[in-house]
Amino acid sequence: MTKKIIPITPSPARQQAARVLATFEAHGVARTEINALLPEALQLSAYQWSSADQLKLALRQAHLDWLNQHFALAEGWLTGQSDSAHQHLFSYKAPERLNQWFQEHRTPETFLEFTLHLLTPDTREIGPDSAGYYALLLERMNEEHSVCRRFYHLTAGGHFEHRPCLIHLLQVLAIAHHHGTIMRRSQLDEASLYQLSHHKELIPNWLGKCRPHPLEADHELWPHCSGHSPWLDELRAEAEQGLRRAGLTEVLEQLHNDTLRFSRKPSSGQLAAPLPR
Repeated sequence: MTKKIIPITPSPARQQAARVLATFEAHGVARTEINALLPEALQLSAYQWSSADQLKLALRQAHLDWLNQHFALAEGWLTGQSDSAHQHLFSYKAPERLNQWFQEHRTPETFLEFTLHLLTPDTREIGPDSAGYYALLLERMNEEHSVCRRFYHLTAGGHFEHRPCLIHLLQVLAIAHHHGTIMRRSQLDEASLYQLSHHKELIPNWLGKCRPHPLEADHELWPHCSGHSPWLDELRAEAEQGLRRAGLTEVLEQLHNDTLRFSRKPSSGQLAAPLPR
């Protein structure tokens, strides 16, 4: 008679402790460095931080609350109720929401605070034949550019074959440029992109699997970089119309001015047209 093997399911307490340790590790904090980051009241012994089995016995709600705030984690990630570790800054068909978030969270006179990551499945320009998922992420550094990095999703299930997703992509790029964001594009395999674009697991771990890309994230935003194909000019015009409807006049003004400045001559495209007064 063959014995039936019953898989052992880890306890919720151990899963929670494992996610706490994984979160620290993904953000570049070694287990021996955790206490230096925590307030004194939350510090534990090195032995307690050494494994999920030891940590589950000492972990308190105060630890979870601190991690959620410090790394801007999504509710339910640490407790195992959700597979999404990071918050989604929703602005799909509502670009003013992202602009308002930047206005509320930017640190005055701080440079290199934000980096926008666009992850694509190949190294080609985005065009009418592009297919598959992409991921659009925001990384925020603290003033010392140390381990206090926070990551956010800027889209959910972004797909190149869905035109509203491409319009949203250009709008996000324009808003991020307005707020002085660094632009980076990387390449990630299709299976991983699908998971990341649907907000699975920890963003830093996905970024660690990326490969270099020859283009910057905002390549298609600028005519002097990506040209004036009819498809791309039409896409830029639709993105601009959405920004105008959202009342983002300052974003549009900077986009127009920088388009002219980068091109060193008036553009024949929609972005070079004067704003209505």
